[in-house]
Amino acid sequence: MEPKEPIETESMDQTIARRSGVGPNDLIAGWQSVLSRMLDQMQPFMQPARIITFQRMQPYEQGVFQQINQQVSMSEQAWGVYLPPSVRNQLMYTNQGMDIPAGEAAPRDDGVLLFSQPTSHETIVNGLLAHQPFAPAVDVYEKGALLAGYVYDNIDACLADLTAVIQIHLS
Repeated sequence: MEPKEPIETESMDQTIARRSGVGPNDLIAGWQSVLSRMLDQMQPFMQPARIITFQRMQPYEQGVFQQINQQVSMSEQAWGVYLPPSVRNQLMYTNQGMDIPAGEAAPRDDGVLLFSQPTSHETIVNGLLAHQPFAPAVDVYEKGALLAGYVYDNIDACLADLTAVIQIHLS
């Protein structure tokens, strides 16, 4: 039997460079702009140190939102919004006059979280509460560049770390 090559792990900066290149790029800047516009639309409802969401959600999504509020906290220097899968599907499909694709009937995630500072969307923390086989993750965008990316084994681990990520990048 041949000896196996040692498994090499790449550093966070190597992972970011591989995923999006170093520094700002058009793709990341475009995505950050989309997220910024979403936050702008929600701004009249947002409050410092609070995570808001939509009035109409599925019962399961209401439970997810309660879990988020129990596990994630932030200073007055940040605010956030929870976008549940049912609302995302409404925005992406129903409001556009399209049927929700069969593949989206059972969501691949428990929703998306967006965080920024009340005075600026220069830095945005974007969390995806993905189900297996996908991985929950948090990306941090700053000035059109992917500043950091965090990947978790499960949603609980993602939520448990989110307070620290928000504190590092938005405080």
